[in-house]
Amino acid sequence: MSNFLTRASRTALLATMATLALGSGADAETLELSPCRIDAGSAIPTAKAMCGKFKVPEDYAAPEGRHIQLNVAWIPALSVDPKGDPLVFFAGGPGQGAIETYLIARGAFEPIRQDRPILLVDQRGTGDSNLMTCPLPDPQSMADSSIEDVAPMVRECLDQLPGDPRFYTTSVAALDLDQLRQALNIEQLNLWGGSYGTRMALHYMRQFPEHTRSVIIDGVAPADFLLGPEIATDAQKSADALFDRCSETPACADRFGDLGEKLRAVKARLSDTPVTITINHPRTGEPSEQIINADVLAAVVRLSIYSPTMRALLPTIIDQAHSERYELIGAQSANISENFIDSMAMGMHNAVVCTEDAPFYGSERDPTLADTFIGESQLEFIIETCAHWPAGVIDDGFKEPVVSDIPVLLLSGEMDPVTPPSNAEHALATLSNARHIVAPGQGHIVSGTGCIPRLMDQFVDSTLPGELDPTCTERLRSMPIFVGPAGPTP
Repeated sequence: MSNFLTRASRTALLATMATLALGSGADAETLELSPCRIDAGSAIPTAKAMCGKFKVPEDYAAPEGRHIQLNVAWIPALSVDPKGDPLVFFAGGPGQGAIETYLIARGAFEPIRQDRPILLVDQRGTGDSNLMTCPLPDPQSMADSSIEDVAPMVRECLDQLPGDPRFYTTSVAALDLDQLRQALNIEQLNLWGGSYGTRMALHYMRQFPEHTRSVIIDGVAPADFLLGPEIATDAQKSADALFDRCSETPACADRFGDLGEKLRAVKARLSDTPVTITINHPRTGEPSEQIINADVLAAVVRLSIYSPTMRALLPTIIDQAHSERYELIGAQSANISENFIDSMAMGMHNAVVCTEDAPFYGSERDPTLADTFIGESQLEFIIETCAHWPAGVIDDGFKEPVVSDIPVLLLSGEMDPVTPPSNAEHALATLSNARHIVAPGQGHIVSGTGCIPRLMDQFVDSTLPGELDPTCTERLRSMPIFVGPAGPTP
C-alpha cells in the first residue's frame, strides 16, 4: 500500500505542479490535471487517468488572438518507479481522436505501460480538442450524389466548423505537442503513430529531434507520399492477394470461383443500375433503407480488407452480391457510415489532406485507376473537395523525406490495403538507425498482433532496433477465409 501511495502522489504532483511557463509573467500558461476516467463508448472499458485542458493559440503567428483547448490524458505507468519519458500515442485518420482510439487498442501498449506512462492528446480538431466536424461524405450520404454536389457540401461543412481550418494541420499539431511537453517538464518523448499518426510522429521527430527518444510507426504514411492517388491501386493489390489465396485453396475456389471476375461484374451492374434495399440496421435492429451502387460497393470492399475478420468474410459478401443478394453489403455500409460519424472529424481530415496532399497531386493520373474496384471517383472527390477548401499551415521541407538517426521501429502488415510495406521501405531509406518488421498475412495496423506488443516494449526499453529478434512474427497467419457466414472449413 505504501508503494502505491508513493506512486500516486508522484503522479499527482506531476499532474498538478508541472507547470513550465509557455509565455512570461501574467500571461504564462499552465496545465493542471485531475483524476478522471476516459472512455470510448459503452462497448469499450474505461480507464483511470489524469485529465485536463491545455490552452494553445489557434494561430501561433497571432499568439494574442483566439485560443483553443486541447484535451489531455496522462495514464500512469504500473511500476512503482516509472521511467520519466512517456509514450505519446498519435491516432490515424486523419481525423481520429487519440484518447478514444487508444482505449480501443490499449492492449498493444500494456507491456510498455509497465514502466512508462502514456500521454494522450486529442490532436487539435479531433476528439474533445475543438472538434472540427461537419456533415460527412460517408457511403450512404454520397450514394445518390454526384461530383457536382461536392462544392455545396464543402461550403456547408466550412460554415459549421468551430475554428479556422487553416490551422489544423500536422505542422501546427507538432507545435502543440512540444508546448505540452514543456508544460509537463519532460525532456524526451517516445512516439507511437498509426496510419496518419505515422506522419505526425515523423514530423515531430524532424522538428524536435532533441526531444524525441524513440519512434514506432505502424502502417507508414510518410509526408513525402501522397494520401489519395494510390488508394485505389493499393487496395486493388490487397484484394487481388486475397482472391489469389482463395483460388489456391480448394474449398474456397470450389465455393466462390473467380472472385475478381465476380467483383468486376457486380461493379458494372451497380454502375448501370443502383438498387435500394431495406435491412434491419446491424446496431439498432430498426428497418433501414440502403442505396447500393458502385461507390458503396467500393467502400465496403475497401474497408473490409483492412481487418482480418472482415477480410475473411469478404468472399462471401462478393459472392452474395454477385447473386443479387445485397443484405451483407447494406449492413456493412450502415456500419461504415456510423463509424465515420462516431470517429472521424472530417473538418480536420480535409484540413490535412487539402494542405499536405492534394496541392501536390499534379495533373497526371494512373491509367490503371479505372480498372480498380474503387475506380477514379474517390480521387475525383478529394480533388473537388480540396478545390473549395482553404489551404493551411505547412512547414518548409514538409514534403521531403525525414532524415534521422533517432531509433525508429517501422511496422507493416503484409496485406495492408492502404499503407503497404513498400511505404515503410521508402521511409526506411533515410532512417539510419531503424528496422522494418513486416507481419505476415496481416492488414492495416499490426501493433496489437501476436508478439508485436512485446517487440515494441523491448524496442522502447533498449532503443536498439538492430537487436530485436522478429522471428516470433513468422508464426502469424492470415485468418482462414470464411466459405460461408458460419466460418471457414475445419
